[in-house]
Amino acid sequence: MTGSTRDESKLNNFFATMIAELESKESVDPKRAFAINRLKVRMRKRARINRPDLATKAVEDFVKINDDVANIRISIPPDVVNNARHYITVMLERFNTRLSDLNIQEVLDREYLMDNWKFGPGASNGVSGSHAAEKIYQNMTCTSRCLPLVQLLRDRNLYFRLFDETQRKSGITLVGGSRLSTVLKNEETHRTIALEGSGNMALQLAAGTYLTDLLRYIGLDISCQQPKNKALACRGSLDNSIATIDLKNASDMQKIDLVRLLMPSKWYDLLTSIRSEFVTLPDGRIIELNMISTMGNGFTFPLMTLIIASLIYGYRATKGGPSLFIDWSSTCVFGDDIIIPSHEYDGFCEILSSAGFVINHDKSYSVGPFRESCGGDYYEGYDVTPFYVKSLSSDSAVYVAINQVFEWCARHNCLLHKTLTFLRSCLKREVYFVPEWHNPDEGILTSQVERRYKHLRVTLSRRRLSMPHYEMMLCVGGFISDQSPDRKSQNGYSMFYAPRLYKNVVRVRKSRLPHGYLDGSCPIKRDKTTTDYVQAYALLLFARAK
Repeated sequence: MTGSTRDESKLNNFFATMIAELESKESVDPKRAFAINRLKVRMRKRARINRPDLATKAVEDFVKINDDVANIRISIPPDVVNNARHYITVMLERFNTRLSDLNIQEVLDREYLMDNWKFGPGASNGVSGSHAAEKIYQNMTCTSRCLPLVQLLRDRNLYFRLFDETQRKSGITLVGGSRLSTVLKNEETHRTIALEGSGNMALQLAAGTYLTDLLRYIGLDISCQQPKNKALACRGSLDNSIATIDLKNASDMQKIDLVRLLMPSKWYDLLTSIRSEFVTLPDGRIIELNMISTMGNGFTFPLMTLIIASLIYGYRATKGGPSLFIDWSSTCVFGDDIIIPSHEYDGFCEILSSAGFVINHDKSYSVGPFRESCGGDYYEGYDVTPFYVKSLSSDSAVYVAINQVFEWCARHNCLLHKTLTFLRSCLKREVYFVPEWHNPDEGILTSQVERRYKHLRVTLSRRRLSMPHYEMMLCVGGFISDQSPDRKSQNGYSMFYAPRLYKNVVRVRKSRLPHGYLDGSCPIKRDKTTTDYVQAYALLLFARAK
């Protein structure tokens, strides 16, 4: 039996144990009963059980969606289009005026755009490595339409310009488009991701940052929007005043025509210049993209959020709503997670459908006691969010599962004794009890810890920076760090970076409680109920190694 097969067998045994135990937990409380049933139904959602056939299916589904997008007919009512486009235009003009007094009635500040470029954290088409320290010394790869902007980016940057002059090359390599790849999502689905050229991605991320800042200006800070969505979903489950809407394949369903309708022409030209027009499939086929962007594109998420927010404004403006204002007290948009007042549900769903989006009615709710949004599930105001165990392949993964089970049990006062006992048997080392402020993969989070304790710690492999030209640039960005003294280095110190690796080394470390701390409780991270619950059962179920 191979390692991956053994890990999948262990994961299946874990789910079987938990299902059997949950079925024995009958409850007269409808809220608690709903939480138990929700966990039974959803527990395998993110399980990492590899099925190679799903990768092929994911590619086939992507090709079909791309074909379907070509046949979408945008039929948004003209008055909604006009109001939505006017809202985006005015908000961009106001935002840009704050950037500079010279940006009067200007929808795009190219200086601000170019100042926000960056390398993405993942792989890029035509470039080896995923870390910025690996990408920065290689030619930027980009499509022919993106070439002028990438050349402008390198000319504006002193480091790039001097490096290109020294190397006597342009620093740019043309590629035909993006390259499609798949990643494991769960045991039923693989997710498709398009790997963009590094030059395209740098500018896509710049445009994404620009749009993210605009969203923050209008009241949608997507960096901290998820808790707001969850709070409104909870309120909707109590009083039915709030509806939650989820969309199917939303990232791939934004047709180019929709962007042309709603975005100012300068922005439309920019987005179509930095996107990839073609994508190469894993089997070598090249197809033309009918969607404005894919998963993997740096501006997909903020653009979708802005477009849907503008459609909400456009819809309300036709109903006599306030001018150039969205009331965020009962409205939230986070990508394809949408929250609106329940009385607007039917009408706005029609607008979304006319824009080419597909409503996921299985995950959209406007009536009844249940709501879900941004990973938060609520039944009559009661948190029934299940936990998802991805893997049990290492002690770190097992500790994550143990902490998840404990927190779910504490929330619903329902001890899963057999499940926790099974997880205890999966640990290869002694059991480590760590303070609650540690990461959940380092040990069992509890307030009951010894003053000197052991815990797991992931050790990242570090590599020496081979060329010093971009040291200052990478240091300022926080991509590299120094280690001194180093006699082998001419200047007395060396710069290191930690590349993304598939397997990191996990080591046992020793730590102690800080001076003045009596126990390991952390009120910021955990509420007292969970702390007391874990304190009562952690030592009972997990014998402390002597």
